[in-house]
Amino acid sequence: MDLRRFITLKTVVEEGSFVRASRKLCCTQSTVTFHIQQLEQELSMQLFEKIGRRMLLTEAGKNLMPHVYELTRVMAGIRQAAQQDTEPTGELRVATGETLLAYKMPQVLQRFKMKAPKVRLSLQSLNCYVIRDALLADEADLGVFYRVGNDDALHMTNFGEQELVLVASPLLKEMDFTRPNQHLPVSFIINEPQCIFRQLFESTLRQRSITLENTIELWSIESIKRCVASNLGVTFLPRFTVEKELQSGELQQLHFSDIPLTITALCAHHAGKFVSPAMRVFMECMQECLMPEIASEAKAQNLAEIL
Repeated sequence: MDLRRFITLKTVVEEGSFVRASRKLCCTQSTVTFHIQQLEQELSMQLFEKIGRRMLLTEAGKNLMPHVYELTRVMAGIRQAAQQDTEPTGELRVATGETLLAYKMPQVLQRFKMKAPKVRLSLQSLNCYVIRDALLADEADLGVFYRVGNDDALHMTNFGEQELVLVASPLLKEMDFTRPNQHLPVSFIINEPQCIFRQLFESTLRQRSITLENTIELWSIESIKRCVASNLGVTFLPRFTVEKELQSGELQQLHFSDIPLTITALCAHHAGKFVSPAMRVFMECMQECLMPEIASEAKAQNLAEIL
């Protein structure tokens, strides 16, 4: 079987159409169609069916895709083994969530700059759903964000559960968000509607039939905290973003749930993507800075294997 045909199949699935796949592969649409037809003949199965104007995978095609991704992972492993000792160069595109970028990533970025000075780092702060889509579309090499669902097309490294806390100024410390069926005369100050911790908070309020006065949307986490500290409302954020203000007494944690709500921080890349030396070094920096105990265990295991 021609390996290029499997690459064409994977690209069609990722891009969503034969036309976009041809652009990604820098070939004609007829070439993409020919590769798919040849693959269907070799496998004796129909891979796509046309529904309206869209070409969708058949059930047989869906069952085949995990093997296609595994094949591309093996190819990436071969390339990586050949370039294992290569000094990281080129461009590395990293997309990350704002809270992680502001509070968790500075040390990672500093260490990466020291380890890979020849790499041109392209850094974007994006919504978690947008980051996932960017990884699937190969518009980013690595994503540092919060899990927004299980996606078999992504290889994910977990960096721990992050506790979410409801905070307000000390003047609002008596406000009760646990009693159902009530209206609270307070504003919810948070960022965009697709923010994952905003969605968790609003979903919990709906379950409890609790309504608030209004929602104030701000893009900056620091601006949100300043407004909350000024008694303009409450907010719901990862604990690490407000730890300093909680310790100083500038903000007060409000009881919201007997079992703390959490979100999972992770670093991910497309499962079929070749892990370049720059990507590998960046992920190592993530482990060393955010999960030092895991990094130490990995180094000890590598040393034991060598000995």
